[in-house]
Amino acid sequence: MKLETGGFVIDDEFPCSSAGEMRTLAPGLVEVSFQPETIPQWFQDLLDDLFGGKGVPKEYMAHVRVRNASGEPRRITLRFLLSPKGAGYTYPPWWLWREDRGWAWLPPEDTDYRTRESLDATLELQPGESVRIASAPYEEPDAVIEKMQRLAERYDMWTYREIGSTAQGRPLAVLETAPRDIKLLVDSTMQSSEVVSWGIMHVAHWLTIPTSRARQLLEKIQFAIMPMMNPDGVYVGHSVTNAVGEVPKFGINNLVEGKEAPKETEALWNYLLEMKPDALIEVHAHFTRDDFTRSVVMHDKASMPEHLQAKAGIIEQAIFENFHAPPLDNRKVLIDPRLPEHDVYGDRYVIERAGTIRTSVQAVPDSIESQCADVREMVETVARALIHWKDAPNQE
Repeated sequence: MKLETGGFVIDDEFPCSSAGEMRTLAPGLVEVSFQPETIPQWFQDLLDDLFGGKGVPKEYMAHVRVRNASGEPRRITLRFLLSPKGAGYTYPPWWLWREDRGWAWLPPEDTDYRTRESLDATLELQPGESVRIASAPYEEPDAVIEKMQRLAERYDMWTYREIGSTAQGRPLAVLETAPRDIKLLVDSTMQSSEVVSWGIMHVAHWLTIPTSRARQLLEKIQFAIMPMMNPDGVYVGHSVTNAVGEVPKFGINNLVEGKEAPKETEALWNYLLEMKPDALIEVHAHFTRDDFTRSVVMHDKASMPEHLQAKAGIIEQAIFENFHAPPLDNRKVLIDPRLPEHDVYGDRYVIERAGTIRTSVQAVPDSIESQCADVREMVETVARALIHWKDAPNQE
């Protein structure tokens, strides 16, 4: 959609944009609705059955372009309406993209947030200036793929390969280091509006740095890095679905049980069976609400096959010591697939078929830099725990 009003042009006709209807409310004030997102009926039935209709949020991606088409400096306020299904993910800070600077926070003085209802973003643009305003610092899928390819071209330690493609033909790609006895996969959530490619690619770059710490990890562990696993969803501005309305994050159970599943889910599942990682870190971006306690998640070792419980215990201890020691208030979450409301994530099949211990972290999204530091912290925590497990006597 494109709206021309008061000398401004506002549109969502570019990659990774996300908006619904737009209308002028008053001179200098434009309302932007959220893009509706429909989830499959089977998934809605599941949410109704297990969570009383609640559960996975949606419609929490916003991203539009604004251009001052007049011949003089002008101010405009965009009022973004928030979906009741996704408002919890849309607290400030929001983000402003300028061609000469890239992404930066929208200043607090230019932000007026009405809890779970709307967010006003006020911009002052010079003649001809074009910016983008968004709920998160989105990256185009093609740009992420290019970063991966360039890193592999520059450093022999990384190999780039594609493990599948999406319904719209975008590659599902992985960066891998040399094979080792220990294997660790770091992948993005398939909830596409949670931007975590920055943090995951930071880990890939960090491992290229010539330090003893990085080299020790590379000598013991094969790393696999997947920074964007629902690129179609990102490209079309969805929050949890892909471009054809499927929910890739929650497709493993259907796939293993012989039902139809998204191509993204199938590619990840086949890779797990091929690589059989010792552990997996699924990276999310957590809420930015000030009083929200982010989660650090792990498959409950008590629900695992007995021969994997010792390894899981060492990983769990390392995570708890680093993320949950007093006075830290990170929330402990243990996923127990024996509970129906936990079984939806597919961890039972992941541990039984691939032997992979799944963990996840809701990475701090308050800045690109803080997300990068947080993802690296989680990766090093789990990696060193795996080395400790491998070096321990009587490990299996």
